[in-house]
Amino acid sequence: MAELLPYEMVKVFASRGWRFLELSEEHGHDLLKEGDPLKTGEAFRHYARDEGITFPQGHFCMLNKGYRPEDMEGRKGIDIAPEGDKSFAETLDYVKKWIDLFNDLGIEAGVIHPGGNLLASAGWPAERILIRRAEALRKITEFARGGSTVICLENCSSPGTRTAEELLQIIKASGSENAGICLDTGHANINNVDSADFIMQAGNSLKALHIADNMGKTDDHILPYGKGTVCWEGVLKALHVIGYRGLFNFEVPGERNCPMPVRLAKMDYIRNLAICMTQP
Repeated sequence: MAELLPYEMVKVFASRGWRFLELSEEHGHDLLKEGDPLKTGEAFRHYARDEGITFPQGHFCMLNKGYRPEDMEGRKGIDIAPEGDKSFAETLDYVKKWIDLFNDLGIEAGVIHPGGNLLASAGWPAERILIRRAEALRKITEFARGGSTVICLENCSSPGTRTAEELLQIIKASGSENAGICLDTGHANINNVDSADFIMQAGNSLKALHIADNMGKTDDHILPYGKGTVCWEGVLKALHVIGYRGLFNFEVPGERNCPMPVRLAKMDYIRNLAICMTQP
């Protein structure tokens, strides 16, 4: 429902019986455009709860602007661990606004990409990139400390961010206590990483999920048990073994290319699918 504004989105999900959602990056940008993150977050939290909706999970910014027509000019990607110190400080200041918003919304798991994507092409060695990523995570978690939001590094495709072991290495190097991991099963699949093994390695550091499938080549963001190649039986067993208690969250924008009545029917199916997948 990315094309809907946040308050409209809540109404739609509530009308279909949904109760727990990840706040998308799109809707996070919309809320921040309204002004003070703390006031905006408080107002939206109360509205959503009156509709029976809460946000245990949220996705931090990947872009410096939102997705509405007025946001297109000057829009560019966000990297929390850039090369230049000025960019590093500017990015941190922007992420702080998101932390304020997330904390006031009561978001428990804030999902963020580890950054550092351009450092290798700039000639940085792997050890120095690790230090830069750890520095970024440390500063972000320091600002978030005391609030509800744990900062969760998401597995991505750049070197040093693909496995649970690599993400745990960043967390250890940062010295951060309020940091965790988000498993994106689609990202794992296109990088030949077994999601069940990832879960077992992450253990109690796994705080968030992006459940999606693909054919192993591109990040298709489609539903489980279709044409995709993720082994869902292994994923579900591993989640049970580690006692995962976070949000069982679908990230499936690949299912959006259909008329609204069909998409609403898919929402009903996805809700029932979630219940089937998470029952013992």
